[in-house]
Parts: sequence; C-alpha cells; structure tokens
Amino acid sequence: MKWLLGITVTAALAWCAYWYLGASALERNLTAWFEDRRAEGWQAEYSDLSVRGFPNRFDTELTDPAFADPETGLAWQAPFFQLLALSYQPNKVIAVFPNTQEILTPFGRTQLDSTQMRGSLHLGAAAGMPLRSAVFVADAPEFTAGEARLRAQTLRLAMRETEGTDLTYDIGLEALSLAPPVALKRRLDPGDLLPPALETLRLDAVIRFDREWDLRALEDRRPQPTAITLNEARAAWGPLGLRAAGALDIDAQGRGTGEITIKATNWEEILRLAERSGLVPPAVLPLLETGLRALAGLSGPETSIDVPLTFRDGQMRLGFLNLGQGPRFRLR
Repeated sequence: MKWLLGITVTAALAWCAYWYLGASALERNLTAWFEDRRAEGWQAEYSDLSVRGFPNRFDTELTDPAFADPETGLAWQAPFFQLLALSYQPNKVIAVFPNTQEILTPFGRTQLDSTQMRGSLHLGAAAGMPLRSAVFVADAPEFTAGEARLRAQTLRLAMRETEGTDLTYDIGLEALSLAPPVALKRRLDPGDLLPPALETLRLDAVIRFDREWDLRALEDRRPQPTAITLNEARAAWGPLGLRAAGALDIDAQGRGTGEITIKATNWEEILRLAERSGLVPPAVLPLLETGLRALAGLSGPETSIDVPLTFRDGQMRLGFLNLGQGPRFRLR
C-alpha cells in the first residue's frame, strides 16, 4: 500500500507542478506579447491579467483590454475578455466576449451588444499557433453606429482548414433575422411592403490565402485571398431573393478574374432597392434596367434573372452591361 500511496502523491505533485509551470508560462507569454505590441507602436493595454482554473483548466481573463493598430486604423476595447482551455488540451480554446464591445475602424466607431458571444478555436501546436478551425456565435447581436442600429437574431461565423489543400479554408457566415437600421429601411422600402428583417443572409465559400492564419494575422498583416470559390451566397427578404455562385482568382493588387452567376427573384424591386441605397447612380438606371429586362427575358420568367457577373482587368460586367471598376478583395 505504501508504494501505491507514494505513486499517487508523486503523480499529484507532478500535476501540480505541471499546472503551475503552464499557468506561469502562459501569463508570462501574454505579458510579453502585449509589451511587443506596444514596442511596435500599438495601443495594447489591460488593467489586470490573471490565469486561474487549477487543477484542470487554464482560464485566462483580461480586464479592460484595449487594442489599437495604428497602421490599419482598427481598434477594439471591452470590459473583459476570457480564454478558457483544459490544462491537458490547451490548444482547444473557448473565447468569451462581454455583452458590450467597442470597435473602431477608419469609417467610425461601432458598439457591439449581444446577449451572449463565444468562440471555439482549435489551434495547431506550432509556435505561431496556426488556426485549424474556429466557430463564433453571437446571440441577439446589435451594431450601433451613431443613430443607426443593425440587429440580428443570431450571427454565426465558421472557418476551418480545407482538407488536403494548403493555405485554403472553408468559410461560412450566417445571419438570421437581420434587421437593417430603421432609417435605411424607410429609404429602401418607403411603402413598408417588406418584412422588418431579412429572413436569411448566408455565405458558403472556399478561400485560398497567400499564407496561413496564425498569430502573424494580428502581429503583422492579414493573409490576403488569392482565390475564391463561392459555393453559395444567399439572401432572402420577403418576396425578394438573391443567390450567387462562382469562382475568382485574385491578383496581388486584389483584383478579381472570373465569373459569379447571379440569380435574382423579383429583380426589378431589388434594382429599386439598389437605387434607393445609392448603389446605382440615377443616370445609369434606365440603361441598366433595359439591359436587365432583356436578360430576364432570355433566362426564364421575367420576374427572375440568371446572369453572369464577370470580373476581368479590374473591370466588372453584368451580362453585356459594363458596371465599371470592380472591387478590390483585400483585408485590412
């Protein structure tokens, strides 16, 4: 019995030492990471950093964290932020966000409120902690910028490495019951004929990047897309429906080359929404409407349209209609 007791005590002491060393190293590495960011000119602050959870967890909490990257103009701050992990599986992490966060971009300041927001991350064992998969879910998120408020029932974002393909990730985004700001809804739908919220907004894509997603995405720059396979993008708002699928190659300047097929239901009302939102200049509206009506006659019922959106040489065309300069697919 004495030898069994000795083994038990030795194992317990070894586990205590493992937890203490692991917690100390985690706290030390996080402190050094913040110091490195400040040395690079960032704002990287917190009022307290603690690691708890003995004996089976490494639960890290930052109080009053604040980050600001002067190069991109992006900033974030919150009353707290938690990273929770089992001590015997530290590369699988739960991220816990507060009910209120503040995000600053070059376009202005936004407050994000939610009843609950969490993320689940699976990280690789390499030094840069490459991302293997991640899922983020926000319940009842509300984005407030000035007087404008954008709300949803649920917001989900998922990302995982594509099996068998380097630097490529499966990415999914879904927003349920997405309600646009009241003033925007009135401008888009002056007759109040549409529901208060879009029933569904969904994205399913496979994206190849120029390098993997790891800590460098925070410390240096974001990986940039080099190819996009859009399996499906879909939006449904009452009787209006919009779907898209296709593929693009992206060059070093962020210009796309390829084709996306657009399928729209009740396209004339969608065009009116685009006009009221300012996306379509009034001067080109008659030409665009005439061309789309001709395309609708070729693709089936006149209320629906099935047309290619082509990207080439920095330009964008919808069927035979030239839409001008295409977007740049770059991450800040």
